[in-house]
Amino acid sequence: MEVNRLKLTLGMLLLLFGMSSYAQTKTVSGTVTDGEFPLPGVNIIVKGTTNGTTSDFDGNFSLNDLGASDIIVFSYVGYKTQEITVGDQTTLNVVLVEDAASLDEVVIVGYGTSNKRELTGSVGVVKGEALATTVAGNPTSALQGKLTGIQVENPGGKPGAPGNVFIRGVNSLSNAAPLYIVDGLFVDDMRYVNPSDVENISVLKDAAAAAIYGSRAANGVVLIKTKHGRKAQDLEINLNTRIGFDTPSKKLDFINGEQYASYLNQRFANDGSSTSVAWNGVDTDWQDENLQSGIIEEYGVSLSAGGEKSTYFASLNYFNQDGILVGSGFKRLNARFNSTHEFGKFKLSQSLGLAEGKLQDNNWYGFDGTTAPTVALRNAANEGGFEAPSEDIHGPGGVNQYALATLEDNLETTRTLFASLKLDYNITEELTASVNLGVDYTTQKNFQFTPTYFMSLVDPVRNVNDLNDLTDFRREDVNLLFEPTLSYKKTFNDIHKVSAVVGYTRFQESQNSSGIYGQGTPANSIRVVAALPSSDQNILLGEDNEAGLISYFGRLNYNYNDKYIFSGTIRRDASSRFAKDNQEGYFPSVSAAWNISNEDFWKSETINFFKLRVSYGELGSYPDVFYPTQAVFLANQSNTSFGGAPANGLAQTTLADESLVWETTKTFDIGVDMSFLNSAVTFSADYYAKDVEDALVPISIPSTAGVSLPVTRNAGTLVNNGFEFDLSYKKSEGDFTYRVGTNFSFNLKNEAKDIPATILGPGIDEDLRVVNRTEANGPVGAFYGWVVEDKVDPATGDFIRVDTNNDGSITAEDQTIIGNPTPDFTYGLNFNANYKNFDFALNFNGVSGNEVYNLSRYYNILWQDGGKLTEVLNSWTPSNTDTNIPRATVNDPAGNKAPSSFFVENGSYFRLKNFEVGYNFGEGFFGIEWVKKARLSINAQNLFVITDYSGYDPDVASTNSGRANLNSGVPGLRTNVNPLLGRGLDQRAYPNARTFMLGFNVTF
Repeated sequence: MEVNRLKLTLGMLLLLFGMSSYAQTKTVSGTVTDGEFPLPGVNIIVKGTTNGTTSDFDGNFSLNDLGASDIIVFSYVGYKTQEITVGDQTTLNVVLVEDAASLDEVVIVGYGTSNKRELTGSVGVVKGEALATTVAGNPTSALQGKLTGIQVENPGGKPGAPGNVFIRGVNSLSNAAPLYIVDGLFVDDMRYVNPSDVENISVLKDAAAAAIYGSRAANGVVLIKTKHGRKAQDLEINLNTRIGFDTPSKKLDFINGEQYASYLNQRFANDGSSTSVAWNGVDTDWQDENLQSGIIEEYGVSLSAGGEKSTYFASLNYFNQDGILVGSGFKRLNARFNSTHEFGKFKLSQSLGLAEGKLQDNNWYGFDGTTAPTVALRNAANEGGFEAPSEDIHGPGGVNQYALATLEDNLETTRTLFASLKLDYNITEELTASVNLGVDYTTQKNFQFTPTYFMSLVDPVRNVNDLNDLTDFRREDVNLLFEPTLSYKKTFNDIHKVSAVVGYTRFQESQNSSGIYGQGTPANSIRVVAALPSSDQNILLGEDNEAGLISYFGRLNYNYNDKYIFSGTIRRDASSRFAKDNQEGYFPSVSAAWNISNEDFWKSETINFFKLRVSYGELGSYPDVFYPTQAVFLANQSNTSFGGAPANGLAQTTLADESLVWETTKTFDIGVDMSFLNSAVTFSADYYAKDVEDALVPISIPSTAGVSLPVTRNAGTLVNNGFEFDLSYKKSEGDFTYRVGTNFSFNLKNEAKDIPATILGPGIDEDLRVVNRTEANGPVGAFYGWVVEDKVDPATGDFIRVDTNNDGSITAEDQTIIGNPTPDFTYGLNFNANYKNFDFALNFNGVSGNEVYNLSRYYNILWQDGGKLTEVLNSWTPSNTDTNIPRATVNDPAGNKAPSSFFVENGSYFRLKNFEVGYNFGEGFFGIEWVKKARLSINAQNLFVITDYSGYDPDVASTNSGRANLNSGVPGLRTNVNPLLGRGLDQRAYPNARTFMLGFNVTF
């Protein structure tokens, strides 16, 4: 009875449910237009279901099985998405509104904001989300391939190391780095900015956009805006974690121990020696010992909230990357607090960023090549536990790079504080007075300790350390900014828009450092300065520098009916780096834009936005050094004695040029911005021409002058012309939405013009050979040497040098430019998509037309010491004469080691920089109501690179490596090498890493 009653009840419920369902479902039809014309192909779907359709050619549509509570979503590229509840409607005539968000999007520019419709200059924008997908210790790496006109050269996979950033080519011979500004504060770089804190980055590329910053803006400006809370926002907490590993993306092929013994015997024979060696049975794979997989991890939390008058944002982030090279790694800790407060006519904006970075470096991998495979991994009989070449089977000399990196203890600790405080006062609705205060405080400690050890009496400079070495150096930098401005903005009669800003800048730099290098603490376990013995051999380090910059600037913008836009800027800078009579520089710019698509005669339905831009401006640069117009003397130099008592002396280390003036960059730019098919396609293109006058050039002078450093002179001009374009397409089809974009930057001409003398790059070996040189009417940092034929001389086994000047003989005059490290063009390809709860991102980047000077081949094929690449198995021998690899020799009577085209390789590449897949769980993740959203992601970086380059990676940043700065400073504190003059050298490059990461992000 009870069972039957239950069955009856269930049956009635099912019947009622079916009747209710049948009664509530219906068909809805209608048309979709833009208010004037029908829209075909509009995506129409019932929210949260797969029930959907698309409008036909006449804009008609029909949907079945709809309930009153269902929501229909209408989406179409170039138009705002609409959502309509069905209710009791059966006919819907929908009018979609054009979405001009991409054109009206706020763009951060110098001392203000604008939008893409009104820009008269060339500005590139990257949103913070695009940076966050790239996991790197240095966020500048994430800019690769994202924007036109920007080239980033990375130092391989070196954790936390700065790269070289070039905006529209090389624009200086002394410093090509752009100016970085974080929340209105001038900083040296963005190494210690947490990418997750970045809201967006604007890159000012031409003079019209950058001229308001005057000095330091000649190489472009990178404006970084960090995140803030939103008004009327409840507390939102975001947790982010990512963990994965790095692994070497490529390994080179080296010969083994037995092959090395045969190679040595052939080399002995080639040199006419009767020496012969037998393999000692040792076969150490030094590449495998040095390269390893490493953990990479990141953990972060952020909080944001806002009321009617205030907003808040706070974050804490920890990043750790174990290097793939033994003895290397990077840790970074970031904290940030931003807030805004409004009270009456006042608005207070505050930004505070704290960071600590700890960088450990492997200074030895690839130094003078690699260790011979016949050297044992360990030798317990030697102090330190390692050995170096000491017998014929090890080769004539060399070092144990793995041992040196393992024994050396080094750490660079950097702590930074970035703080800015801005107060705005609205005098009237149109007139606002502001004052911006900023401080950039940085402390840096360089510590390096090398214990006592013994490896070999051969090459004892590196292989024996009788006294341990200690370097302890500390530097403090304080940069202060005071910047009041007055801005005005008003629209007259709805068609005349006028805006203006005037301001004053006082920027004060101070740098103080002290330290010591000494030898001989009582034990290797004692690594403090106080334990160093008192000795006149100790080297005291330190400087005390100050510089100031005072500027006045103004900008006037006029916009007539959103058709004709004009802008003019003037800035006057005065820098203490110049002598009194030459401190001031004036830097103007003018620009205009014509929104052709706003003209009454414009009737195109295909091109919905069309703007022409043109600009001209001048930008200035001052020297990097603090006192270029004053002679510099070092204490404790040229010491002597009087009456048997020691007397300290001074030595002048550089000459001074009191007539030094501002380096001036004159820039012309013409560009076009377009949108097609209701903004589904966007296109921008620019041609630019830069002429650098009075270029600041470090001129080497004869040693007979009694000074050791080059003198900075206004002694040259540079020419830099290029063309760039950006193209993107976006589309939405049902649940699938995607955007694909590409950008190309062509370097048409980038060369030095009138320079009084050849500028040489860094030395590449202990014989001080130089590859890079900059000459008049030639590329900056070009490779110079002999052109050699593809095959060696079959009779001698030596390179066949080419008679380049066709005078019938081979002389020094036949040496010529053999390669150019500046690419012909750079490019990027980016793809982003969403399908239901999944999101995808693919980022590619590449360069083409540049050359790399492969010093790995130099050391590991021709250098007398160390292990060798398998290419030497094809070296010339009396029985192997048809080859391109010259004979093995120590004596090198034919000079095959001299710089030549043999070592120059094509540096072009195409790389899958980043690949990420994410799944979004949405609200109520795992039934937890207070979870707003959650996302699980898998990320892979540097998955593949297509290149003809035979080294580890063609993306090389020639900064401080190998012997480039070995003879400067003290161990652990070497002088930075100008990356412009040694560009393209694969000199002890850190191998690149392939990265795999798993991430989880949750917001509640």
